[in-house]
Amino acid sequence: MRNLKWLILASLFFIVAGPAFAYHPLSTDDPGTTDQRHFELEWGNDFIWPDGRMDEASGYLALKAGLAPGLEFDTALGFAYSMNSGHENVSGFGDAEVALKWRFLGDNEGPYNLGIEVVTLLPSGETAKGLSEGDTIIPAALLFGSAGKGPFRALWNTGVIFVPDANDLLLYGLALEYKATDDFALVGEIFSETDIELAGNDNPLEARVGALYSAADWLTLSAGFGVGLTDASHDYHFTFATLIGW
Repeated sequence: MRNLKWLILASLFFIVAGPAFAYHPLSTDDPGTTDQRHFELEWGNDFIWPDGRMDEASGYLALKAGLAPGLEFDTALGFAYSMNSGHENVSGFGDAEVALKWRFLGDNEGPYNLGIEVVTLLPSGETAKGLSEGDTIIPAALLFGSAGKGPFRALWNTGVIFVPDANDLLLYGLALEYKATDDFALVGEIFSETDIELAGNDNPLEARVGALYSAADWLTLSAGFGVGLTDASHDYHFTFATLIGW
Protein backbone atom coordinates (compact mmCIF):
# COMPACT_ATOMS: atom_id res chain seq x y z
CA MET A 1 0.00 0.00 0.00
CA ARG A 2 2.91 2.35 0.71
CA ASN A 3 4.24 1.85 -2.81
CA LEU A 4 0.78 2.33 -4.27
CA LYS A 5 0.40 5.62 -2.39
CA TRP A 6 3.66 6.93 -3.86
CA LEU A 7 2.71 5.67 -7.31
CA ILE A 8 -0.50 7.69 -7.16
CA LEU A 9 1.41 10.77 -5.98
CA ALA A 10 4.03 10.46 -8.71
CA SER A 11 1.30 9.84 -11.29
CA LEU A 12 -0.30 13.13 -10.30
CA PHE A 13 3.16 14.71 -10.60
CA PHE A 14 3.66 13.63 -14.21
CA ILE A 15 0.14 13.12 -15.61
CA VAL A 16 -1.43 16.28 -14.21
CA ALA A 17 1.35 18.84 -13.70
CA GLY A 18 4.05 17.10 -15.72
CA PRO A 19 2.76 18.22 -19.13
CA ALA A 20 3.93 21.69 -18.13
CA PHE A 21 7.39 20.45 -19.09
CA ALA A 22 6.30 18.14 -21.90
CA TYR A 23 5.24 18.54 -25.50
CA HIS A 24 1.62 19.40 -24.78
CA PRO A 25 -0.85 17.74 -25.24
CA LEU A 26 1.48 14.79 -24.62
CA SER A 27 3.21 13.67 -21.44
CA THR A 28 6.23 12.77 -23.61
CA ASP A 29 8.73 15.62 -23.94
CA ASP A 30 10.52 16.59 -27.13
CA PRO A 31 13.97 18.11 -27.78
CA GLY A 32 12.61 21.57 -28.53
CA THR A 33 13.76 24.36 -26.20
CA THR A 34 12.81 28.01 -25.84
CA ASP A 35 15.12 30.28 -27.83
CA GLN A 36 17.87 32.05 -25.90
CA ARG A 37 16.62 35.20 -24.10
CA HIS A 38 13.02 34.31 -24.98
CA PHE A 39 10.15 33.19 -22.76
CA GLU A 40 7.01 31.08 -23.00
CA LEU A 41 3.97 31.09 -20.73
CA GLU A 42 1.71 28.03 -20.81
CA TRP A 43 -1.71 27.64 -19.18
CA GLY A 44 -2.80 24.01 -19.17
CA ASN A 45 -5.94 22.25 -17.98
CA ASP A 46 -6.71 18.59 -17.24
CA PHE A 47 -10.05 16.88 -16.71
CA ILE A 48 -9.89 13.31 -15.42
CA TRP A 49 -12.51 10.57 -15.13
CA PRO A 50 -11.03 7.96 -12.74
CA ASP A 51 -14.06 5.60 -12.63
CA GLY A 52 -16.34 6.71 -15.43
CA ARG A 53 -17.14 10.07 -13.78
CA MET A 54 -15.21 13.34 -13.75
CA ASP A 55 -13.58 13.55 -10.31
CA GLU A 56 -10.77 15.96 -11.10
CA ALA A 57 -10.42 19.29 -12.85
CA SER A 58 -6.94 20.74 -12.48
CA GLY A 59 -4.50 23.03 -14.21
CA TYR A 60 -1.06 24.62 -14.16
CA LEU A 61 0.80 27.76 -15.13
CA ALA A 62 4.31 27.23 -16.48
CA LEU A 63 6.99 29.74 -17.38
CA LYS A 64 9.82 28.61 -19.68
CA ALA A 65 13.00 30.62 -20.24
CA GLY A 66 15.75 30.10 -22.81
CA LEU A 67 19.10 30.40 -21.03
CA ALA A 68 21.35 29.43 -23.95
CA PRO A 69 21.05 27.51 -27.23
CA GLY A 70 19.57 24.13 -26.29
CA LEU A 71 19.29 25.04 -22.58
CA GLU A 72 15.97 25.89 -20.92
CA PHE A 73 14.82 26.59 -17.35
CA ASP A 74 11.19 25.92 -16.42
CA THR A 75 9.00 26.51 -13.41
CA ALA A 76 5.35 25.64 -12.91
CA LEU A 77 2.60 25.81 -10.31
CA GLY A 78 -0.18 23.24 -10.29
CA PHE A 79 -3.66 23.83 -8.88
CA ALA A 80 -6.98 22.04 -8.56
CA TYR A 81 -10.26 23.62 -9.65
CA SER A 82 -12.10 20.67 -8.13
CA MET A 83 -10.69 17.35 -6.95
CA ASN A 84 -12.34 14.49 -5.08
CA SER A 85 -10.45 13.99 -1.82
CA GLY A 86 -12.08 11.27 0.24
CA HIS A 87 -15.62 12.41 0.97
CA GLU A 88 -15.44 15.97 -0.37
CA ASN A 89 -14.34 18.05 -3.32
CA VAL A 90 -11.41 20.38 -2.70
CA SER A 91 -9.73 23.17 -4.62
CA GLY A 92 -6.46 24.99 -4.12
CA PHE A 93 -2.79 25.07 -5.01
CA GLY A 94 -0.62 22.00 -5.50
CA ASP A 95 3.13 21.71 -5.36
CA ALA A 96 5.46 23.77 -7.53
CA GLU A 97 7.91 22.26 -9.99
CA VAL A 98 11.24 23.38 -11.41
CA ALA A 99 13.14 21.82 -14.30
CA LEU A 100 16.35 22.23 -16.27
CA LYS A 101 16.35 20.89 -19.83
CA TRP A 102 19.45 20.47 -22.01
CA ARG A 103 19.54 19.27 -25.61
CA PHE A 104 23.13 18.10 -26.09
CA LEU A 105 22.79 16.56 -29.57
CA GLY A 106 21.09 18.11 -32.59
CA ASP A 107 19.40 21.44 -33.22
CA ASN A 108 15.79 20.16 -33.19
CA GLU A 109 15.70 20.67 -36.96
CA GLY A 110 17.82 17.70 -38.00
CA PRO A 111 16.74 14.04 -37.99
CA TYR A 112 18.31 13.09 -34.62
CA ASN A 113 18.23 14.89 -31.27
CA LEU A 114 19.05 13.87 -27.70
CA GLY A 115 18.74 15.65 -24.38
CA ILE A 116 18.33 15.31 -20.63
CA GLU A 117 15.96 16.94 -18.17
CA VAL A 118 15.93 17.14 -14.38
CA VAL A 119 12.58 17.89 -12.73
CA THR A 120 11.93 18.49 -9.03
CA LEU A 121 8.57 18.63 -7.26
CA LEU A 122 8.76 21.13 -4.37
CA PRO A 123 6.44 20.76 -1.33
CA SER A 124 4.60 24.08 -1.54
CA GLY A 125 0.98 22.96 -1.94
CA GLU A 126 -1.92 22.74 0.51
CA THR A 127 -1.22 19.57 2.49
CA ALA A 128 -4.42 19.70 4.57
CA LYS A 129 -6.49 19.44 1.39
CA GLY A 130 -4.51 16.48 0.07
CA LEU A 131 -2.89 18.57 -2.67
CA SER A 132 0.68 18.15 -1.37
CA GLU A 133 2.76 15.49 0.36
CA GLY A 134 4.01 17.96 2.96
CA ASP A 135 7.78 18.28 3.25
CA THR A 136 8.63 15.66 0.61
CA ILE A 137 10.83 16.64 -2.34
CA ILE A 138 10.51 14.35 -5.37
CA PRO A 139 13.21 14.59 -8.08
CA ALA A 140 13.17 12.92 -11.48
CA ALA A 141 15.66 12.55 -14.33
CA LEU A 142 14.67 12.09 -17.97
CA LEU A 143 16.49 11.19 -21.18
CA PHE A 144 14.61 12.24 -24.31
CA GLY A 145 15.16 12.08 -28.04
CA SER A 146 13.59 12.40 -31.47
CA ALA A 147 14.13 10.84 -34.86
CA GLY A 148 12.78 11.87 -38.23
CA LYS A 149 12.67 14.86 -40.52
CA GLY A 150 9.72 15.97 -42.59
CA PRO A 151 6.06 15.36 -41.83
CA PHE A 152 6.68 12.40 -39.51
CA ARG A 153 8.75 12.41 -36.33
CA ALA A 154 9.12 9.86 -33.49
CA LEU A 155 9.70 10.99 -29.90
CA TRP A 156 10.76 8.89 -26.93
CA ASN A 157 11.39 9.42 -23.21
CA THR A 158 12.88 7.20 -20.54
CA GLY A 159 13.73 8.08 -16.95
CA VAL A 160 13.27 7.52 -13.26
CA ILE A 161 11.28 9.19 -10.47
CA PHE A 162 13.21 9.04 -7.18
CA VAL A 163 10.55 8.29 -4.55
CA PRO A 164 11.51 8.71 -0.86
CA ASP A 165 10.81 5.72 1.41
CA ALA A 166 9.45 3.57 -1.44
CA ASN A 167 10.45 2.02 -4.75
CA ASP A 168 11.69 4.38 -7.44
CA LEU A 169 9.48 4.52 -10.51
CA LEU A 170 10.48 3.98 -14.13
CA LEU A 171 9.14 6.51 -16.59
CA TYR A 172 8.71 5.95 -20.32
CA GLY A 173 6.86 7.40 -23.28
CA LEU A 174 6.76 6.81 -27.02
CA ALA A 175 5.08 9.31 -29.34
CA LEU A 176 4.54 9.97 -33.05
CA GLU A 177 4.02 13.39 -34.64
CA TYR A 178 2.54 14.11 -38.07
CA LYS A 179 2.90 17.71 -39.22
CA ALA A 180 0.06 18.15 -41.68
CA THR A 181 0.92 21.80 -42.39
CA ASP A 182 3.34 24.40 -41.04
CA ASP A 183 0.68 25.43 -38.50
CA PHE A 184 -1.09 22.16 -37.66
CA ALA A 185 0.16 18.84 -36.25
CA LEU A 186 -1.39 15.60 -35.04
CA VAL A 187 0.26 13.60 -32.24
CA GLY A 188 -0.22 10.35 -30.35
CA GLU A 189 1.59 8.53 -27.54
CA ILE A 190 1.74 5.73 -24.99
CA PHE A 191 3.01 6.88 -21.58
CA SER A 192 3.53 5.27 -18.17
CA GLU A 193 5.20 5.36 -14.76
CA THR A 194 6.01 1.85 -13.54
CA ASP A 195 6.93 0.35 -10.19
CA ILE A 196 8.59 -2.93 -11.11
CA GLU A 197 7.55 -4.39 -7.74
CA LEU A 198 3.87 -4.14 -8.71
CA ALA A 199 1.87 -6.21 -11.17
CA GLY A 200 1.28 -4.74 -14.61
CA ASN A 201 -2.34 -3.74 -13.96
CA ASP A 202 -1.26 -1.87 -10.80
CA ASN A 203 0.77 0.60 -12.89
CA PRO A 204 -0.85 3.42 -14.87
CA LEU A 205 -0.57 3.23 -18.66
CA GLU A 206 -2.26 5.75 -20.94
CA ALA A 207 -2.72 6.13 -24.68
CA ARG A 208 -3.35 9.65 -25.90
CA VAL A 209 -4.05 11.45 -29.17
CA GLY A 210 -4.10 15.18 -29.78
CA ALA A 211 -3.48 18.15 -32.03
CA LEU A 212 -1.57 21.44 -32.03
CA TYR A 213 -2.45 24.61 -33.94
CA SER A 214 -0.17 27.65 -34.27
CA ALA A 215 -2.71 30.45 -34.49
CA ALA A 216 0.06 33.07 -34.66
CA ASP A 217 3.83 33.30 -34.31
CA TRP A 218 3.34 33.92 -30.59
CA LEU A 219 0.31 31.68 -29.90
CA THR A 220 -0.11 27.88 -29.94
CA LEU A 221 -3.28 26.01 -28.97
CA SER A 222 -3.24 22.29 -28.16
CA ALA A 223 -5.68 19.63 -26.94
CA GLY A 224 -5.61 15.89 -26.34
CA PHE A 225 -7.70 12.96 -25.17
CA GLY A 226 -6.35 9.91 -23.34
CA VAL A 227 -7.69 6.49 -22.41
CA GLY A 228 -6.35 4.34 -19.57
CA LEU A 229 -5.06 0.91 -20.56
CA THR A 230 -4.70 -0.72 -17.10
CA ASP A 231 -6.79 -1.02 -13.94
CA ALA A 232 -4.62 1.61 -12.21
CA SER A 233 -5.14 4.17 -14.99
CA HIS A 234 -7.75 6.88 -15.20
CA ASP A 235 -10.57 5.88 -17.53
CA TYR A 236 -10.45 9.11 -19.54
CA HIS A 237 -8.23 12.17 -19.57
CA PHE A 238 -8.95 15.37 -21.53
CA THR A 239 -6.36 18.15 -21.65
CA PHE A 240 -5.95 21.48 -23.41
CA ALA A 241 -3.43 24.34 -23.18
CA THR A 242 -2.59 27.80 -24.48
CA LEU A 243 1.07 28.71 -25.07
CA ILE A 244 2.20 32.34 -25.49
CA GLY A 245 5.78 33.15 -26.51
CA TRP A 246 7.79 36.34 -26.67
